[in-house]
Amino acid sequence: MSGNVYALLVGIDAYRADSVGDLGGCRNDIAAAAAFLRSRTGHTDLRLRELLDGDATRAAIVDGLHKHLGQAGPGDTALFWFSGHGAEAPVPAVFKHLESGDMLQTLVCADSRTEDVPDLLDKELSLLLDEIAERGAHVAVVLDSCHSAGATRDPSWVRAAPPGDAPPVLLPELGGRPAALVGRSEARHVLLAAARRFEAAAERRLDDERRGLFSWALLRALNRLGGGATYRQLHTAARAEVELRSPAQVPQIYPDIAGPIDLPFLGGAVVPPGAGMVARHTRRGWELDAGRCHGLPDPAGGELRVAEAGSRPAREARVTEVLTERSVIRPVDGWPADENRQYPVVISRVPAPTTTVAIDGDPRVAPVLAGSPYVRVTDPSRPADLRVVAAAGTLRITGDDGEPIGEPVRDLDVLVQRLEHVARWRQIHTLDNPQSRLGGKVTVEIVAAPPGQDADEADPALPITGGQILLRYGRTGREWTPPRIRIRLRNHHDRRLFCVLLDLTGAYRVHARLFPGDFVDPGATAWAREARPMQVSLPGGAAPAPGRQGRDWLKLLVAEEQFGSAPFDLPPLDDARRSTRAPMALRGLLARLGREIVDRDVEDADCDGGYDWTTLTLPIVTEVPPR
Repeated sequence: MSGNVYALLVGIDAYRADSVGDLGGCRNDIAAAAAFLRSRTGHTDLRLRELLDGDATRAAIVDGLHKHLGQAGPGDTALFWFSGHGAEAPVPAVFKHLESGDMLQTLVCADSRTEDVPDLLDKELSLLLDEIAERGAHVAVVLDSCHSAGATRDPSWVRAAPPGDAPPVLLPELGGRPAALVGRSEARHVLLAAARRFEAAAERRLDDERRGLFSWALLRALNRLGGGATYRQLHTAARAEVELRSPAQVPQIYPDIAGPIDLPFLGGAVVPPGAGMVARHTRRGWELDAGRCHGLPDPAGGELRVAEAGSRPAREARVTEVLTERSVIRPVDGWPADENRQYPVVISRVPAPTTTVAIDGDPRVAPVLAGSPYVRVTDPSRPADLRVVAAAGTLRITGDDGEPIGEPVRDLDVLVQRLEHVARWRQIHTLDNPQSRLGGKVTVEIVAAPPGQDADEADPALPITGGQILLRYGRTGREWTPPRIRIRLRNHHDRRLFCVLLDLTGAYRVHARLFPGDFVDPGATAWAREARPMQVSLPGGAAPAPGRQGRDWLKLLVAEEQFGSAPFDLPPLDDARRSTRAPMALRGLLARLGREIVDRDVEDADCDGGYDWTTLTLPIVTEVPPR
C-alpha cells in the first residue's frame, strides 16, 4: 500500500428504537478489525475512526463518510466496515430499475426509526462511496449485516431488523439528487458482504466472545492468507468458514467480475486471477466451484481430473460428481491436503473433447495437439469444427465454412492456445440443458434507449425477427450514429432465480460485465448495467459503411442456486495469442473448463445441490443500413 489508509469502522450493539432489538457482537467485530488494521498498516499510515453504539447515528455515519473517508485521494485507500442490523425497505420508483425485486437493502443506524430518522439506503451508501472513489482513492467495503449483498439477535442471533418504510429520496445531505445515482457509471468500490440480499447474517460464540460470523471468518482469512491476498481469495476463504457454521448464509462479493476483485485487500496492483476454478474444503468435503452450468462434463463419460495450477509434477484430484453449480472432488495421492487453503486449479484430464480439428499440410501440428483436453484431431477428409491450413510458412485457423479465424501464426504454441481458446468459446456458445424445467421462465429483452430517455419497465422490447435482434445505425446529417439500447431481464417464474448474462463477441471474447449475477425475484424485472444505456458499435473500431455488420451473442444462464461467472471469462482471441502458456495448464490456461456439457436429468441429481438450470442464446446483429 502507498499513501494513507482511511478507515471508518461502525459497530452497533445498542439501538434506540424499541422496534429494533439490541445485538451482542458488533463492538467485538470492530475491536478485532481495528486491531488487525493497526498491526497491518502501521500507525503512521492509518487514519482510523470508530463509531460505536449511540455515536453511530445516521448523521454521524454520513458525516464520517463525507469528512473522514472523503479525505482519501489518489494513492490512498478508504475502508468502510459496518457491523450491525440490516433491513429491507420498499423500492422507491426512482430506483426500480436498479433492483431485481421489490425491496432494497438498508443499514440500520443507532437512531434509525426514532424521531423520523430513516435507515441508510444501500443506494445512498453506494453513491457516497463512489464519490470518494471518483477522487482517485481505492474504496473497500465490508458489511456484516443481514441483506448486505444488496447493501434481534437474541433469541435468534441474526442481524436482521424488521422491514422499514422507504426513507426520503435521496439523502438531504446529497441535495436530493436521484439523477446522480440513476445515471451514474459502474460502482467504483469493492464490497465484501456477509449474506445475500434475502438472507440473515449470523452471530456465533467464537473465540470465547460474541462475534459476527462473517467478520470473524474474514479476519481469520486475512491473518491466514496474508496481506497479498486478493478480494476474490478472501471471499472464497471466508465463505468456506461461514458455510461450515451457517449453511443458510452465503457471503457475497461485488462486483463479481475479473479486475476489481483481483486487487489485494486495501489496494495495490491487479493480480491476475490465474486459473478460473478453485478447489476448497467445505462442510461437505472437497469441492470445485464449477459445475454443469459452467460446461463441466459428466465424469461418467470418462475420467475427469483437475490439477493444481502450475504444479510440477501434476498434483491432481479426481472429479467424482458434477452438480449444477459445483462439483465434488476426491484427493489423489494425498492432494489436496490442507483444508484451510484454496487451490487454483485447471482441467488436466477430460473425456474425449467435442471440438474436432482437421490439419491440412503441416505434420508438426497433430502431435502437439495430442495431449489437449479441449480439441481432438480428426481425419482431414472428414468434416471438422475447425481446420488448420498451412501455407507460405504460416498456419491459419478456419471455421467449418472456410472463413479465417484471426490472423495466421507461425508459432505452434500460439496456434494450440488459439485453437483451445476458440474451442472454449464454442462450448460456452452451445452450452444447454434440454432437460430443464426452467426453459422460458426468464426472458431477455432489448429496449431502445434514445438520448435523454430514462428506463421504464413499460418500454416495448425490440422484436426478434429471424431468430435474432437487428440493431441499425442511424444517420444524423452526414454522420452515422450507433444504436443505443438497454437490456432487461424478466422473471416469469413463481420463485427466485439466479441469472448471469454473458456477452460472446465476434472477437471470441466472453465476459459477464452486463449482468455478473444476481437473484431476480418472482415476477420481477432486472436491468443489465443498472439500466445504463449501451452504445452498440461495429466490432474492432471499424468505420461505419453501408452494408457492414457485426455480430454478438447474449447468453443467459438461469439457475435455482447461485453460481460464479468468473470461470466463463475469456479475453479477445488476439489478447490470448499474446499471453504465454503455463506448463501444467496442459495448453488450457485460457480454456477455463472442460468440454461441452453431457446432458443429465436434474431429477436424478443429489438432492443437496441437484439444482435445475437452463440457458438462452440471443444473437444480436449490428448493421449499417445499405444504401
